[in-house]
Amino acid sequence: MEPRFLFPHRYKLIGWFIALPSLVLGLFVLFDDFHFDFLTIKIPFSYLFADEFLTSDDRGNKFSVFNFTDEVATIGSIVGLMIIAFAKVKFEDEFVSKIRLESLQWAIYLNFGLLIIATIFIHGMSYYSIIVYNMFTPLIFFVIRFHYILFIKNNEPTKP
Repeated sequence: MEPRFLFPHRYKLIGWFIALPSLVLGLFVLFDDFHFDFLTIKIPFSYLFADEFLTSDDRGNKFSVFNFTDEVATIGSIVGLMIIAFAKVKFEDEFVSKIRLESLQWAIYLNFGLLIIATIFIHGMSYYSIIVYNMFTPLIFFVIRFHYILFIKNNEPTKP
């Protein structure tokens, strides 16, 4: 059976090149309030969904100032992880499709199980951080488990 909606195998390396720097950048943004100055943009109007206040220049023009470093990190992480997760392996067959499906199901169960535990025990702004991490954990859990199972199955000794 031909797998549908999967990226070609060669895209997996591209996914790693996008995901790893983006995840590292995201960690710096979260823990060190890091930002790139060249990603700071002035928007000449009030933005409804922003937590920024309007700033005025010396001529009285009002504008909002935003830095898009965290958006770049988030989008890069999601796109890179999606490409890694859903790129074909070299020999895509029914067994790999079964492992892919089971890994996705396992990742969703684990993710939401941990989210339920976090909902019970974590409150306030710390819970907001958990929700931010929750955007990435299903893909991370899936990628780890899927490749781990493939690695284990490929390294099992064959029975005569």
